[in-house]
Amino acid sequence: MGLLSRNYFKPGPGVSKNERKKKGVFLYLDIVFRKFMKLMQANFLYTVISIPFLYLSFQFLAPLVMAAIGINTSIKLEGYTEEQLMQMSAMLEVFFRMTISLLIFNFIGFAPISAAYAFVTRCFTRGEHAWLISDGKDMIKSNFKQSILLFVMDVVILFFATNAIYFYRNLEMQNAGGMGNVFFFLRYIMYSVLAIFVFMHYYIYQIMVTYECKFKDLLKYSLIFALAKLPMTVILTVICGGILVGGAVLINSNPFMYALVFSIIGLTLTRYPIEFYVARVIEKNIKAEKKKEDKKKARISYIDE
Repeated sequence: MGLLSRNYFKPGPGVSKNERKKKGVFLYLDIVFRKFMKLMQANFLYTVISIPFLYLSFQFLAPLVMAAIGINTSIKLEGYTEEQLMQMSAMLEVFFRMTISLLIFNFIGFAPISAAYAFVTRCFTRGEHAWLISDGKDMIKSNFKQSILLFVMDVVILFFATNAIYFYRNLEMQNAGGMGNVFFFLRYIMYSVLAIFVFMHYYIYQIMVTYECKFKDLLKYSLIFALAKLPMTVILTVICGGILVGGAVLINSNPFMYALVFSIIGLTLTRYPIEFYVARVIEKNIKAEKKKEDKKKARISYIDE
């Protein structure tokens, strides 16, 4: 990461000499309790400004994902009228679309706004002050070009990846035996590629607001981090995704109420743990880089003497 320009030397409030530093889950819980209202405000602002992206996901991206993995919302039950079955099917369709849209929003995000959210949550994690609106606006402006490129790339890749999965799944069903196994293998390769692409987004936004780098370097280093920290990344995805889907199942009678609850409180449990972990990983990387630079400077100074 030494090739990247840096913009992270922003002083925080500091800590008392005798104060014992919290780590891991204890630090996360401490921040959540201390910054709960601020997190709620950040969550709500992030969701409200991302409504166009949520609409795009609900109308176009979610149906693509549903078709790719074979989710069928048509219901056939005895003892119900055709009208009742249509209503149940429509409710199930809304439920799946809403849940998948929230998963896309939570794990991939709306690039221009996600950069601002990443910066604010990074400041919370480091114990630094951040103005939600003014600092967020600055982050949107300073990272706008890269964010738009990332947004376009996200939509294009999701479109082609889901279509490829759908294509391979249909060919697998049509071809038994050898060729069917080939298409099964290709389908799961696409699942793996798509999963890594999603994991990269956990690191992309934090790198974007911490370092100054070209777009190709942003993708390269987010991929390196995603692969290097793969076990913990998978664990966080399972936990946060489980919370999100579990909440949707519990409040499936009113998906729009769930979306409102999610936008205010849910992100603290489903997105902030990821931002918290990634911010800590990058902070450790920064400290390691600084330590190497200090050693290098010390050696040069010693040689000069």
